Amino acid sequence: MRDRITSSGLATAFTNLSLAVLYTAFAFSHLQEFRSQPRASVLLFVLLETLFALFFVARRQASASSTSLTAWASTLAGTFLPLLLRPAPGAEDVLVGQVVQAAGTALGVSGVLSLNRSLGLLPANRGVRSGGAYRLVRHPLYASYVVTHAGYLTSNFTGWNVGIALAAFAAQVVRISGEEAVLSRDPEYVAYKARTRWRLLPFVY
Repeated sequence: MRDRITSSGLATAFTNLSLAVLYTAFAFSHLQEFRSQPRASVLLFVLLETLFALFFVARRQASASSTSLTAWASTLAGTFLPLLLRPAPGAEDVLVGQVVQAAGTALGVSGVLSLNRSLGLLPANRGVRSGGAYRLVRHPLYASYVVTHAGYLTSNFTGWNVGIALAAFAAQVVRISGEEAVLSRDPEYVAYKARTRWRLLPFVY
């Protein structure tokens, strides 16, 4: 029996497609920069954001989600501020920055693959994930942002990029609190929290 087409389903599909287009546009802008000046820090950004675009198209609907003003504000800031990062004109990649960014990208890829179709933006329950990267910390994707941005800044250090990265980090911390408030209604997530102590960075937070 075919699934009925509903207004909520169409809205979800439109949102997913819009996000995929946005992330693709961001990846494309960095790809253009890479063509004119091949640099690993730029290419790593292209790879990770392209992966996000692909999974946004196929993500599943949430069974529960937060619609608070704080959730919306932190989600918008944490999601879209990093899209304002730009390669520093005439900069050269620093080896340590490349290594750090590659590690962050690998963690991000692992986090996306672990989430699979449960990838989302607003605090929501799309099924509790505890395997893969989620064995290390409860929010490996946000951890990957922190590590990736640190590596990116090392090779693309401008006042603009520093301000964007710090604002995005603050927004991610707020998002974590909102997500855990929603997910903690699920006994499976409560058990997961008991097993996995650290939210973002082991031995730090």
